[in-house]
Amino acid sequence: MLQLSFNQKVGLGFFIIIFLLLISGLSSLWNLHDIDNSTTRVNDTAVPVVKESNRVQIQLLKLAKLSSLAYNATSQTDILKYQKDFEVIAERFEGMQKSLSDLTRSNAIMGKEFKSVQEHYRLYAEAVRNMFQAKLNVLQAKDNAEKNVGELMNRVDDVGGALLEIAYYRVSDEKLQEDMELVAGFANGADAQLLGVIKTLEEVRISTDLARLEQARDDFNFVFNDSRNQLESGARVFRPFDEEGMLDYTYETYDALRAGLDAKPNVVDFKIRQLEEAEVAKQQLINADNEVSTAIAGLDNLLDAADTQFNTLQNDVFASLDFGFKSSIGMLIVLIVLAAQNFNSMRQAIRKKMIDLAKLNDIGRSLAAARDQNSALEEVLQSMHEKIGVDRGSVYLLNEDQQLEVRAYFPPKIVDPTIKPAKFTIGQGVLGQVAESKKVVFVPNTAKDKNFVSDKKQSGQALLCVPLVDKDVLIGVINLSGDVKKVAFADSDYEFVSSVARSLVTTIKNIRMREVIEEHNRNLEQKVQERTAALHQKNQDIANMMANMHQGLFTITAGGQIHPEYAAYLETIFETKRIAGRNFADLLFSNTTLGADSVDQNITAVDAIVGEDEMMYDFNSHCLVNEMVITFEEGRQKILELDWDPITTDEVIEKLMVTVRDVTELKALEAEAEEQKRELAIIGEILAVDARKFNDFVNASEDFVGQCRTLISDTQAKDKDIIALLFRNMHTVKGNARTYGLKLITDVVHNVEQTYDELRKNEEMEWQPSRLLQELEGADQVISKYAHVFRDKLGRDSSPSESGVLLDASKVSGWLANVKTLSAVDMQPQVKQVVSDAFDLLISMDAEPLSRVIQDVVASVQSLAVQLDKAEPKTVIEDGGIFIHREAHGFLNNIFMHVFRNAIDHGIEGETERLEKGKPAFGTISLDTVLGDGFAEFAVQDDGRGIAISKIYNMAVEKGIYVADAERPDAVEIANLIFHSGFSTAEEVTDVSGRGVGMDAVKGFLEKEGGSIEVVLEAGNETDDFRAFSTRIRLPDKFFVQAPEFSRTA
Repeated sequence: MLQLSFNQKVGLGFFIIIFLLLISGLSSLWNLHDIDNSTTRVNDTAVPVVKESNRVQIQLLKLAKLSSLAYNATSQTDILKYQKDFEVIAERFEGMQKSLSDLTRSNAIMGKEFKSVQEHYRLYAEAVRNMFQAKLNVLQAKDNAEKNVGELMNRVDDVGGALLEIAYYRVSDEKLQEDMELVAGFANGADAQLLGVIKTLEEVRISTDLARLEQARDDFNFVFNDSRNQLESGARVFRPFDEEGMLDYTYETYDALRAGLDAKPNVVDFKIRQLEEAEVAKQQLINADNEVSTAIAGLDNLLDAADTQFNTLQNDVFASLDFGFKSSIGMLIVLIVLAAQNFNSMRQAIRKKMIDLAKLNDIGRSLAAARDQNSALEEVLQSMHEKIGVDRGSVYLLNEDQQLEVRAYFPPKIVDPTIKPAKFTIGQGVLGQVAESKKVVFVPNTAKDKNFVSDKKQSGQALLCVPLVDKDVLIGVINLSGDVKKVAFADSDYEFVSSVARSLVTTIKNIRMREVIEEHNRNLEQKVQERTAALHQKNQDIANMMANMHQGLFTITAGGQIHPEYAAYLETIFETKRIAGRNFADLLFSNTTLGADSVDQNITAVDAIVGEDEMMYDFNSHCLVNEMVITFEEGRQKILELDWDPITTDEVIEKLMVTVRDVTELKALEAEAEEQKRELAIIGEILAVDARKFNDFVNASEDFVGQCRTLISDTQAKDKDIIALLFRNMHTVKGNARTYGLKLITDVVHNVEQTYDELRKNEEMEWQPSRLLQELEGADQVISKYAHVFRDKLGRDSSPSESGVLLDASKVSGWLANVKTLSAVDMQPQVKQVVSDAFDLLISMDAEPLSRVIQDVVASVQSLAVQLDKAEPKTVIEDGGIFIHREAHGFLNNIFMHVFRNAIDHGIEGETERLEKGKPAFGTISLDTVLGDGFAEFAVQDDGRGIAISKIYNMAVEKGIYVADAERPDAVEIANLIFHSGFSTAEEVTDVSGRGVGMDAVKGFLEKEGGSIEVVLEAGNETDDFRAFSTRIRLPDKFFVQAPEFSRTA
C-alpha cells in the first residue's frame, strides 16, 4: 500500500479539490461569459446611449441659452465674443453628436430618431450663424449710417460757411452796395434752406419706418435744389465782383454735398439695411428656437427608446445569473464533501500555524518595544533559536558603501571595537548571492552540497539565508544555521522566518524613522520660529499695503458678504467703519443715484457669478456698474469708479474682487476744463457777429423764451393755437441763431422745437407743462450763457453809433420832435438843407426807410421765383416817406416775408400761363403806403390770378368751418379764412408753403403789437373762382416816424 506523508495527503486532497474547482470554474467561466455578453450588450448599447444623450441634451441647452444671450447683445465686441463661444461649444457638441451617432447606428429606431435630431440641430446652427451675421450687419449698417450723417453734416456746414462768407462780403465801391445786399439775401436764403437737409438727416437717423426712409430721398433732392437755386440767383449778381473765387468754392461745397447725398450706398440705404437686418436677426432667432426645441424633444424620444432597450437586455442578464447560480450550488456541494475529508489533516496544520502566529505576535511586540536597532536584531536571533533550534545566527545590514556588514550575532558575544566587522559585497558568497537575488536560499546539508567544501571534522550544517527587503529595496540578510541532526527546516519555517524578516524590516524602518523624527524635533523649534517670523513679516506687509493704499479694495464672498480683510481707505471713501461682513449691495448702493433697474441688474449679476463657472463672469460682467454717484449728508456727493475682477479656483469663481476709486475731484477738473472749452467756443462765435446785431438777437430771443414760458404756465390743456405759437417762436430763435453761427443755441433750441413739432403732429402726445418748462429752461440757460459772456465778460452790450459816438435816446427823440415843428416855418433853402441833413442823420440812428428794411425780403422773393420756375417778379415799393424804428425791423420782415412769398407762390402764374393770358412773362408785386390818424396802412397787391375763393370755401367745408348745405358766406369772409390757424391752399407741403403756419402767424404778430391785417377784394362776381385782391396791413405809429415836409422836398 502506498504510504503518503501528511503533506502528501494534504497535497493530494487539495489536488482533487483544485481539479473539481477547475471544473466548477470552467462552468462558472462559461456562465460568466454569457453574463458578460449580456452585460456588454447593455453597457455597449443602452447605457452609453442614455449617458451620451443626456450630455448632448445638456450641451444643446447651453447652446440655446448662449444664442438667446447673443441676440440681446448690443455691441460688436459682445456679439463676436458670443459668436466665438458658440463656435467652441458647437464644435464640442458636434463631437458628442458623432459619438452618439456611432452608438445609435445599430438600432434602427434610435438611429432614425437621432438623424432627425441632427437635422434639426443643423438647421438650428445655421439659423444662429445667420443671426450672428445679421446682428453684425445691423451694427455695421448703423455705424455706416452714423458716419454718413456726420459726413453730410460737415458738408452742410461747409456749404453754410461758404454762403456766410458770401453774405458778409464787403465791396469797396458804394455803388455795388445794393447789389451786395441782394446777394446777401440770396446767400442767407440758400443757407436757410439747408436746415431741411439737417432735419431730414435727423429724421432718417432715428426713423424705423421704411416708407419714410424712401421718402427722405425726395426730401433731400427738394431741399438741395431749393438752396442751390437761391445761390444761382445771387451768383448772377455776385459773379462780376467775386475777385476771390468764393462762388467757385461754394459750388464745390454744393457738389460735395450733392455727391454725398447721391452716393450709393448713402445714409438712407444704410438705415434701410439696418432695419432689414434687424428683422432678419429676429426671424433667425425664432427659427433657431423652434429647431432647438424640436431637437431637444427628439433627444427625449431617443432616451425613451434607449430605456426600453436597457430593460430588455437587463432581463437577459438576470436569466444568465440564474443559470450560473444553480450550477455553482451543485459544484459547491461536491466541494464540501471533499473538504470535510481533509479537515482533520488541515486542523493539525492550522494548530501549528496558530502557534507560529502567537510566536510572531510575541516577536512583533518585542520588536515594537525595541528602542534601538541592536536590541531588535538580537531579539530576532534569540527567537529563531527558540522556535527552530538553530545553533548560530547573524544579521548583516547594508552600510553607506552598499556592503553587507555584520550587526548582530547568536549566541551573543563581546565584540572588540578595534576589530573591523565582517563585510561582504553584493554577489560575494552565499550572503552576497541572496542580497543580489533578493530570494531565500535553503541548504539542507552543507556536507552534501557541492557549493560547500566539506570538512570531515565538522558535521553537516542546515543553512537558511533570508533577505531583508522593503518594497524591492534591500536592507540586509538574516543568516541561520544548525547541525543537521538537530535542525530540520520545514516549509512552515520558511514562512515563519520570512514573516519575522518582514517585521524586522518594519522595525528597522521605524527605528530609523524615529531617529530622523527625533533629529527633526531637535531642529523643529528653530524652524517654527523662522517660519513664524517670515509669516508675521508677510502679514505685516499685506496689512501695511491694505492700510496705506489710496484705493478701496474688498472681496465679495458667497452670499454677497464682504470679506473681513479690506483696504482701510474704503472707510474713507464710504465714511463708515461698518464694512466687514456687510452685504456689498448695502454698502455700494444704499445712497447711490443709480436707477433701481441698474442696481437690480448688478446684484443679480454678482449672484450669478460668485460660486459659479468662470464663464458666468464673461456672460454677466456687462451688468456690473463701472461708475456711480453716492450721496452723503447735506447733499455732498462723490463720484466713484469700480473695477470687478474674478478670483477663481479650478475654473470656479470663489470671490469677486472690487476696486473702488474716488474720482470726484478728477471729474470736477474735467468738467471745469470742458466748461472753459465751451466758453471759448462761445466767445469765438460772439466775436464773429456784429455787436448790435448780437444784442438785438439776445433781446429778441429772451422775449420769445419769456413768451413761451408764460404760454406754457398759463395753459392747462393741449391747445393747437398755443402749440403753433410756441413752435413759431422757437423756430425764429433757431433760424436767427443758425444765421449767426451760434451752434450751441441752435442745437438746444432745435430739441425744444422738435418737441413742439411733435405736439403739433401727434394727437396722442400728452400736454406736459412741467416737461415743456424744463426743456425751455435749458434753452433759456444757454441763451443766458451767451448773454453773460457777451455783456459781462466781453463788455460788448453798449450801443454806439456807427461813428463811435454814444447818444442819449431821449435827447435824439427830443431833437427829432423839434425838427418836426420847423416844418411849417418858412426857411431859406440853405437852412432847409442843413436841417434836412440833420434830420436824416438823427433818424438813421434809430430808423430806416421801409424799402431798406424789407430789402432782404424782396431779394428772397426773387430767389423764390427761380425755385418755383417762375420769372423774377418786378417789385414796386412806395414807402410814403416814413422811417421804421429799429425795434420793428424784425417782425416787419417776418410779416412781409409771408405776404410776399404767398404772392409769388399762390398768386403769380408761371411764365407759360401768363403769356397765354396776354400778360408779361414776369409778374409785379406792389406795396403802397397810406398814412392815417395814428397808423400807416400798407397795401400789397400782385397781378396774378387772384385768390382762390371757391377752393378756400371747399376746404373750409372739409375742415368743418362751414356747413355744406348752409348758405355760402360772402366772398370777402371766405377770403379772410387764410388767416385761420392751420389753413393753407397749397397742394402739398413744402418748405415754401403748405404747413398752415404762415398767415395766421402774420396776423398774430400784428395784433399783438396793436396792428391788423385783412384781405380786400377788388370788384367782381361773388361766385367767381378767383378774385383780384390786396392785402391791407395796418401798423401803429409807435413803430415809425414820418419825415418833415421840408426834408422830403429839400
